[in-house]
Order: sequence, then structure tokens, then C-alpha cells
Amino acid sequence: MEIADDQTDQASLLLLTAEAVGLLASGNFDALANDFGYALAYGRDRSAAIREDLLTYLEELGCSALAPANNLSDASVKYFKPNDTGLLAAVDCLVPTDNGSKVLVSLVLTSLGAEKYFTLEGFAAAA
Repeated sequence: MEIADDQTDQASLLLLTAEAVGLLASGNFDALANDFGYALAYGRDRSAAIREDLLTYLEELGCSALAPANNLSDASVKYFKPNDTGLLAAVDCLVPTDNGSKVLVSLVLTSLGAEKYFTLEGFAAAA
């Protein structure tokens, strides 16, 4: 998702993260893929890749779905020092599942020249 310069602050990134997690938790993979992309699609259809990868982690955790996303109290924004890679910030969010375990959802803010993008980076089973 391309974002404006005034959307790179912590509050804006958390708001966008809440939007992404809401789409993920509701199973709206097409909208999530269209809006935020998916860095780990590796040539696969982005929507299908998100669904497949999420199911892998849900299975690993012994659950079947994410719980409805009510808040992002377990979200954090970390800004990178200036660098040549285009990485500006990372947002990690622990999203509860239907059995009480959590999935780590990561998004990344990057720049390409003057353009800024907020992208779904990936998932992990949280310990």
C-alpha cells in the first residue's frame, strides 16, 4: 500500500496495522493482498499465499482461526536508522487465535525514492 509522508508516524502505522489485521482475521485475503501486498508471496498469487501461509501457522499452533481483532495492545513500531536498503520501520503485532495462542503478524514500511509503501511482511507462530 502506498502511503503519504504524513502516515509514517506511529499512530498512523498502528491504524493501518489494525486495518490489515482486521482483513486477515475476517478472512478477506483478497482485500488484504490488494491493499497491503505480501512480501513473502514468492511468485504465488498473493491472496492464496497469505491464506496458505496463515493456515500453516494456525495448524502449527493447533487452532483453526484468528480471533476477531479487537485491539492492538500487542503491537509495536520500530524505526530503522537511516540506511541504503529503503527500510524505514517494522510493525509487529501479536494476534490471538481461537485457542488462545498467538500469531505474529509483521508489516514493513519501505521507501523507493519519494514513495513510501506499507506491506504485509509475513507471519510466525508466537511462542
